Amino acid sequence: MSREQRKSILIYSFSGAIIVFLIVFAGVKNHNRPVEELDVDVLDQEGVYFTNDREVIELITAQQTDFLVGTEMGDLDPKVLERRVEENPFVKDAEVYRDLEGVLKVKVIQSKPIARVFTNGEKDQYIDSDGRVLPVNAKHTARVPLLETEFDFPWLENMDETTYGTQVFELLQYIEQDDFWKAQIAHVLVKSNGELELYPQVTKQKIEFGKPGDFEDKFSKLMTFYKEILPVKGWNSYERVNVKFKNQIICE
Repeated sequence: MSREQRKSILIYSFSGAIIVFLIVFAGVKNHNRPVEELDVDVLDQEGVYFTNDREVIELITAQQTDFLVGTEMGDLDPKVLERRVEENPFVKDAEVYRDLEGVLKVKVIQSKPIARVFTNGEKDQYIDSDGRVLPVNAKHTARVPLLETEFDFPWLENMDETTYGTQVFELLQYIEQDDFWKAQIAHVLVKSNGELELYPQVTKQKIEFGKPGDFEDKFSKLMTFYKEILPVKGWNSYERVNVKFKNQIICE
C-alpha cells in the first residue's frame, strides 16, 4: 500500500469519525432539549372536524395536568402520548414526534362517519368508514345517511361482529363511495325480516331493496328507474319501486 493510499484512508476514516460524532452529539442535544411548543395538525376529512386542536391538547396533556412544554424530549414517550390522543373515539390514528427545533408535533387522522344510527328512540350513534360504532359528538355533526333498525341495534363496537352486519356495512360503503347515491340516499331502514328499504333525498318513492347483496345489479336497476322511467312517467308518479328480484323493476 502506497503512502498516498494510506493517507487517503486516514483522511476518510477521520472524516467518518467526525460525522458519527456530530450525529451522536446532535442526538444527545435533541434528547436533552426541552419542548418549546406543541404543534397540532388535525387532518381534514372533507371539511368535517369531530375534534380540534384544543381537544387534542387536552388529551395529550392529560387534561393539562402533564405539562409537556419545558419537559426534556428524552423524558417523553411518543407512544404513550399517541395512546392518550387515541382515547378520543373520533381519532382514527395519532402520530407524535419531535423535530430539531424543540417542537412536539401531533398529527391526527379522524374517523370518518358514513351513517348515523337510530334505533327505537335510543341514543344515536355513528358508523365510521371502518365499520366502528361511535358515539354522537354533541359539538360536531356529519351529514350522512340515517341507518334505522326495527330491532335493537346488536353491534357494540363494529358491524363486522356478525355476517349480516358486515353485509349492511358493505351497503353503506357502496353508497358512501358513489357520489350520486351518496347525495341521493337519505335513509336506510333495516326491517325485522332482514330486508332493506331505502328512502331518497329528492323523490318520494320507497325503494324496496331486499336483503343486502347484489349491489351492482340492484343499483343499476334503480339508475334505470331514475334515468328512463321517471322522466317519462313523472318524478312522483310512483310510491314504491322494487329492485329486489333479479331482472325485474316493479313500480307502483
